[in-house]
Amino acid sequence: RRTSAKVIVASIVGTLLFIAATDGLTWMLDRDVVPEFMIEVYSSARIVPLFWLALVVAAPLLEEIVFRGFLHQGLIHTRLGLPGPAIITSFLWASLHLQYDLYFITIIFVGGTLLSAVRHATGSILPCILIHGLMNFVATLEVAWVVASE
Repeated sequence: RRTSAKVIVASIVGTLLFIAATDGLTWMLDRDVVPEFMIEVYSSARIVPLFWLALVVAAPLLEEIVFRGFLHQGLIHTRLGLPGPAIITSFLWASLHLQYDLYFITIIFVGGTLLSAVRHATGSILPCILIHGLMNFVATLEVAWVVASE
């Protein structure tokens, strides 16, 4: 379903605020903003543009179709109402990211609940794909910056 420019702008602003808040919290907790796993993966990428394409385009597209498209839409028509699909799809999505520690998995879970809320509010997965892609883009920028400064 198509969405308005206003929703797109709000999605971008909200995503950047979420990233700033989670990065700020991570920094205040004296944790590395970029997990060591991502540094290792980025450093070992043979074709860096393909790595970026996979993380910023392919993963958000496929994951949002499955989680906020197919699963969310199927579960929303059950007795679970909105909280059920948001929690279930966010938990399953976060479970795909077991390469991270519990702290980062929790952040991914919270991000998933926000994506579910956007999906429900807009009736579209397009803003979810954009948000997910933006999250991955910023995360990959952060990784590239850390790797370049080593």
